[in-house]
Order: sequence, then C-alpha cells, then structure tokens
Amino acid sequence: MLESQSNMRKRLGKITNIIEWEAVFWVTGISLLAFSNPYSETHYAFVFPSILFDIQSPGYNLGHSISHFFHGNIMSSLKTHPLGIITIFILLGRSFTLIKRSLINSKTKGNNNG
Repeated sequence: MLESQSNMRKRLGKITNIIEWEAVFWVTGISLLAFSNPYSETHYAFVFPSILFDIQSPGYNLGHSISHFFHGNIMSSLKTHPLGIITIFILLGRSFTLIKRSLINSKTKGNNNG
C-alpha cells in the first residue's frame, strides 16, 4: 500500500512539473471570455482602482472585445477595444511557447535521468 502511494506521488510530481500553470491560466481566461456574453453590462475588473473608484483603466472593455471576436463580431470587437484581437494572439502565442518549452524540458529531463 505504501509503495503504491509513493508511486502515485512520483507520477503526480512529474505531471505538475510538466504543466505550465501560466499557460493554463491564459487559455482558461480566453476560453471563459469566448463563451461569455459580449453584450453584458458587467465588466471584468481585477484592478483595484476600477473596483474601488470606478476609474477606467487602459484595458477597459478588453474582455468584451475578445468576446465579440469569438462570436464573429469583428467590427464590434475593434470598436469596443482596438487591441482585443491582438491580445488574443499574444496570449495564445505566449501559452503555446510555454507549453512547447515545458514539453522540451520534460523530454530532456527524462533522457538525462533514464
């Protein structure tokens, strides 16, 4: 029983070393925006000045712009925030770079230990 638990811990350790948490965060965020309602009056605010004082930051409406893009409303996306479409490609590119680097690192670690 103890041996199987240690094997399970080793496997989980390998998996968590492979997973790039930043990439998971970005892909999850973009996916949630893709399925959200772009016409919602709710704004996604994580910046304290906008939460506390209702001050618009430079990224104001960026989430709505991304959501419009995924719903096929390209012109609405550009009108809502001109950098929304560019942001999608930057974040997806960053995520793929992190995943690729993680896979390469896990393969080289596997070859050195084997």
